[in-house]
Amino acid sequence: MEIYQIHQTEQDGKLFISPDIDDWEPIADRNIYGQFFDLEGGIDIDIPTIPDQILYIYFPFEDERALPDLQRLHQTAKFGACLIESGYSVLSHCGMGHNRSALLAGVILTYLGMTGEQAVTLIQQKRQGALYNKVFASYLQTLPSVRRIGESLSFVNYPIAANKKIRVLESIAQ
Repeated sequence: MEIYQIHQTEQDGKLFISPDIDDWEPIADRNIYGQFFDLEGGIDIDIPTIPDQILYIYFPFEDERALPDLQRLHQTAKFGACLIESGYSVLSHCGMGHNRSALLAGVILTYLGMTGEQAVTLIQQKRQGALYNKVFASYLQTLPSVRRIGESLSFVNYPIAANKKIRVLESIAQ
């Protein structure tokens, strides 16, 4: 299993993406402790159960021509960005480590100050083959940076238009 570091903050928080976790040793070898976002349709095997050490969020959605629930996606991303900003490492993973994990990582990056376009470029540089799902990539490219310098994440409220999902899908279909 390969793990790809996407970003690191001044507080030493790190963002990683990877394919399905079938072995926890490479994660420990990279000093990734505790924060995992599982986006595929099955809970990982042998999840460590050390008290007060693991935060495992299971948010499965399909890698297809539709976006997941945007409210949940953005709330999960905001939480991930808060963890990273606090100095924690976060691993977002899915089946192959190309689309779902990269979508969440891209949205996290917008909460850390990048535009969606910058996030797509960075993720594709770090993880070959990432974001080949055009629906996910196109959606990310429309996102502005949500952060302003010096602004606390706790006060950021991402404006999600109800019809944004439809507009993105329509633009891809053309």
